[in-house]
Amino acid sequence: MKYTYKDAGVDVKKGDEFAREIKRNAIIPEWIIKEPTGYATILNFTTPKIAVTADGIGTKILLHIEFQTWNDAAKDLIAMNYNDLICVGARPKAFLDYLGVHSIDGNSKEFVKALIVELEKHDMYLVAGETAEMPDLYQENHMDVAGFAIGEVIKLFEHEKIKPGDYIFALDASGFHSNGWSLIRKILRKENININDLPFNLLEGTRIYSNIIEHFDKIKAMAHVTGGGILRALRRLLNGRGCNVNLERKDFVDWILKYVEFSEAISTFNMGYGLIYVSNSKDLPGKIIGKVTEDENLNLIL
Repeated sequence: MKYTYKDAGVDVKKGDEFAREIKRNAIIPEWIIKEPTGYATILNFTTPKIAVTADGIGTKILLHIEFQTWNDAAKDLIAMNYNDLICVGARPKAFLDYLGVHSIDGNSKEFVKALIVELEKHDMYLVAGETAEMPDLYQENHMDVAGFAIGEVIKLFEHEKIKPGDYIFALDASGFHSNGWSLIRKILRKENININDLPFNLLEGTRIYSNIIEHFDKIKAMAHVTGGGILRALRRLLNGRGCNVNLERKDFVDWILKYVEFSEAISTFNMGYGLIYVSNSKDLPGKIIGKVTEDENLNLIL
């Protein structure tokens, strides 16, 4: 049997339409700098400019609670915001958190402790936050976490300079990162899979790509591979241009392809890559997985 994200309760098309509705109704002030990828918003009322973003880790938190993997949970929340900020040319600096809980307990405390430790490793700091105790909303032993991050803009990427023949680089993911977990959890449940029997660490925290910042000067555009999978990330990266991309086989990708079609996988999962970017230089971190093409077709081969 092959599974889909929609069967697991997540309707990507409905989510996209909701996002478009928000954009239609949102009032954009003059101090916002337009940025085509949408990973973060650049504010132009400070010197230097700053970028802001917000994100969570979805239902992966339920598995972190079950297996008490709080360091990985902290990495997930930081990375989902950190990696979004660097995609608009910002160096992340400050972090705010939101915890929605049934009750403040050991899980809440362990998560926040791990968050503070992991943030400092990447020169970020927890400067504010909110913890909401809502037993009528959250089940016992359940919680939700969200993060908000601020970064200093050090480069405005020049997407308009992307040309056919430019290289598409990819930095390896540590695993599925923090997207597609409603589907993964359904597969685990329906197929009666024990995650401890898998040949990889399913709950490995999302990789934080701090080392790429020093190479901003050679990069034209960058995309964090998150919701919508690698296919959406390529669309955001190339903004109407096409590509030919060859995907490497990874153990966790081969595993998920037992349960989902390839077309579903590339629209849901990162397919082994957490960050992709475009450059006309070959001497950069990561792997060259493809090139920009003259047409608008996104061709992916595994």
